[in-house]
Amino acid sequence: MPKTSEFMTFVLGAGSSFEAGMPTGSELKGMISSSLALKVDDFRRMAGGDDAIREVLYTKGQQPGSAHSVNDYYQAARRICTAMPQAPSIDNFIDSHRSNPTIAEVGKLAIASAIIKAERGSTLYVSPDNTYNTVNFQRLQDTWFNAFFQLLCLNAQEEELPSRLSRVRIVTFNYDRTLEHYLYHSIQNYYGTKPERATEILSHLSIFHPYGKVGSLPWQSSGISVPFGGELHSSTLSQVAETLRTFTEGTSETESHIDQIREAVLEAETLVFLGFAFHELNLQLLFGTPTEVPVRHSKQVFGTAMGLSETNKKAIAGELAILGRFDRTQITLRRELSAAQLLPEYSRSLRVPSEA
Repeated sequence: MPKTSEFMTFVLGAGSSFEAGMPTGSELKGMISSSLALKVDDFRRMAGGDDAIREVLYTKGQQPGSAHSVNDYYQAARRICTAMPQAPSIDNFIDSHRSNPTIAEVGKLAIASAIIKAERGSTLYVSPDNTYNTVNFQRLQDTWFNAFFQLLCLNAQEEELPSRLSRVRIVTFNYDRTLEHYLYHSIQNYYGTKPERATEILSHLSIFHPYGKVGSLPWQSSGISVPFGGELHSSTLSQVAETLRTFTEGTSETESHIDQIREAVLEAETLVFLGFAFHELNLQLLFGTPTEVPVRHSKQVFGTAMGLSETNKKAIAGELAILGRFDRTQITLRRELSAAQLLPEYSRSLRVPSEA
């Protein structure tokens, strides 16, 4: 991570991707339940649910020396399918069954499949049928993606973008690649840059996915390449699912860049939460154990809090003050503002730090 004298960090939750047409937690649970609605047909074979998932499970269970049988995977799929209405989220459910590896394996397959399909149905999807197709920016005009891009490029020429981006950190708890995909196309559309130049510019932006993501986009240089909203065949689905992480795995220092994430959160001059639900395990991942350091009066914290009660909002603000050693009066959480509304509301406070 490049060192700068001052930077700001954005923490993204499912509510931020929702503005691009991605599913809410409840909708994702429904997609997962549907994809794992397996049954046994008249020939005693697995049927129903998602074809690619079913093929992966059958292949895994049939491998010589496999620790788990096809029936083990079938039972895990049925367990997840029927329990989704009760679970706070698929991540919570997997964590509650952390002693059962088949639950984690099947759950991650279902997550990967659902997220890729959701990308395909989002307002950011670009059909590959025509090479001249691009993102429909008109449909995204009233989203936080557009407001965020305006903050990044305010009074900036194209050659100034790398410096601007080096002063921003993103920690996203989403498995999707909506932000990366949007910025890649947005830079090209706004500045008229070539794809290769957009790729180079975005290399200066630090984006962390603590729980992993559903593959790297084709223009990115590392990881399994999966087009945004692309078709996932069983072999690729299996590879992508193996890169996803559970709550417990997300706090692993070797797997989730935990030190860099906490540095991005604790050392930022401005911290912004967008569409984030403030789950305790995720706060623990971000902040770790409160340290005995002075309260930082210069820090500013902004965040959306839609769906939270006033009581819970106040409690969360108090938790943030303790975890991050922030001055309580510098924490602003807004229950009535979406991510798209928050950024323009505080646009002067959220200007990207200029180069020293």
